[in-house]
Amino acid sequence: MSFNPRVLARSAGSASRSARRHASSSSSSSSSSSVGPQVTASLLLSRPPLLTPSAHPLEAAYYAHSASVRSALSNPAPTQFYFKPGSLPLRRFQRSQHQHELETFGPRLAGSAPDVGDVPGEAPVDEVARDHWVKEDSERGEKSLERWPEEEVYCLVKDGKRWSFPSTTVEKGEGLDEAVKRGLVGVEGKLGGQGMDSWLVTRKPVGLLKDGEARTFFLRSHILAGEPSIPQTAGWSAHAWLSAKEVEEKLRAQGDDKVWDAVKGMFGVAEDGAEA
Repeated sequence: MSFNPRVLARSAGSASRSARRHASSSSSSSSSSSVGPQVTASLLLSRPPLLTPSAHPLEAAYYAHSASVRSALSNPAPTQFYFKPGSLPLRRFQRSQHQHELETFGPRLAGSAPDVGDVPGEAPVDEVARDHWVKEDSERGEKSLERWPEEEVYCLVKDGKRWSFPSTTVEKGEGLDEAVKRGLVGVEGKLGGQGMDSWLVTRKPVGLLKDGEARTFFLRSHILAGEPSIPQTAGWSAHAWLSAKEVEEKLRAQGDDKVWDAVKGMFGVAEDGAEA
């Protein structure tokens, strides 16, 4: 019995090619069956401060001193240019200027009051207390958007007995901003976007939370109008507008110290616990 070397070589080559194809197909099937890490898009939805923060006593003293120095060094106002001689606006201005100098420099430097005669009073100005809206909406508690008007407040949602940031799963081929619009702030989102207007500050994440293989990316957003209206299908029982300090307290109270340590930089809190 005789063997042809060429036939044997062709058989060996075809066998090796078949083995390579089988190896490549098995590797591709194994790679396709492997599931990547879970990616979640979380929203840092906030309401900016409504009022300018109250000045610290040191700041108030510094501003008062600077105003007094500026007033002492400035030239007198050219009243003959801005006011008609003997007019009521001129007399009101002279009286207010003397009152300002009296409060700033004292009676010794302010001198005697100008002779302006009887000046009719101006229409009263209705002053609203800084906490007016807070008291008006106090019955809503933590759901009120008027809470802490001098600070920025952030939206947290309650899932059962635990508080967390609004989040949604990122689907295959979907961007983070697309997931947020679809699952959270869109018309059919879990935050009820039909009755709320919000502005996504950036499409890039501002924070990252790692939990094993899972990754949660945070996107920053501001509420512009309306308020969240959570549907029953969302799986959340309540929402709250909390200051950065209250967010820390709620997360630590339920044992999420690692979560706060991972996200506190987004709230302007440095590593040592002080505000940046």
